[in-house]
Amino acid sequence: MTFSEKIINLRKAHGWSQEDFAEKLNVSRQAISRWENDDAFPDALNILQISKLFGVTADYLLNDDYTSDKDIPVVKNATQETDNIILKKKQGHFTAAICFTLASFCWIMALAYSSNTFQLGLFCFALAFCTVNAVVQFVLYSKKK
Repeated sequence: MTFSEKIINLRKAHGWSQEDFAEKLNVSRQAISRWENDDAFPDALNILQISKLFGVTADYLLNDDYTSDKDIPVVKNATQETDNIILKKKQGHFTAAICFTLASFCWIMALAYSSNTFQLGLFCFALAFCTVNAVVQFVLYSKKK
């Protein structure tokens, strides 16, 4: 996607006319028209203003191979690393939830065979602790990013 196609798409996505866009950049509407028709190219200062205005990087605007900011190698790598971290956290939450669920089951079995009141109190406390943690871990696991 070319620079002109990108600014046209971004401008329209914001619901701006060429005149609205020109006003925000403090340039003429004709300048915007020339940029969108590939008749001229904005200077570096205008490129930076456009990137800030639309919340995209200058790399995205200038490189025809990029269809979004996520195509920029640094951003792509950072996104993949973040996704990997989130996946590992989700796996940890799932593992913890399973462990707490199994522990709860063991405490229930211990309760069934306990005759000592002190042990019974400890088992009830441990059961409540494990059950609450299992629920919390399942909730954390099921959350979206």
